[in-house]
Amino acid sequence: MSATTSKAMTSSFSATLALSLALLWHAATTAVHAQDAALSYPADADTPASLTLLPRLGKIGRDNPFHDGYRPEFFFSGEKVGITCTVRLIKPQEKVEPGETAEVLIHCPQAFRVRANSKTFVAHEGGRKVAEGSLP
Repeated sequence: MSATTSKAMTSSFSATLALSLALLWHAATTAVHAQDAALSYPADADTPASLTLLPRLGKIGRDNPFHDGYRPEFFFSGEKVGITCTVRLIKPQEKVEPGETAEVLIHCPQAFRVRANSKTFVAHEGGRKVAEGSLP
């Protein structure tokens, strides 16, 4: 193999390697941005959700059911700041017992965001986790 051929092959390999690295970097940053993508929900709208009321187990859960108009503090997709929202039961359901999962409407007085890849939330009452759920 001549020096010219060897040099051309090395140059071609370097270009291919640089292109491969650039494509990998682009794919990795796109994946990170997809994870960070958020969905916004408007203020004062009824947002459908699936909510599980946790039974009392040590420092989490609740002993009693809740009824329409229940107002726990919601933390969406791991956010550090909670929002007090009203839970609306869908008729004919009158209450949700600890351990039950119910389809409800969540009415928040301010807009909120959730991660597109994790549309989950937890609800707290007096600093204690009492429910968890997800948005469709």
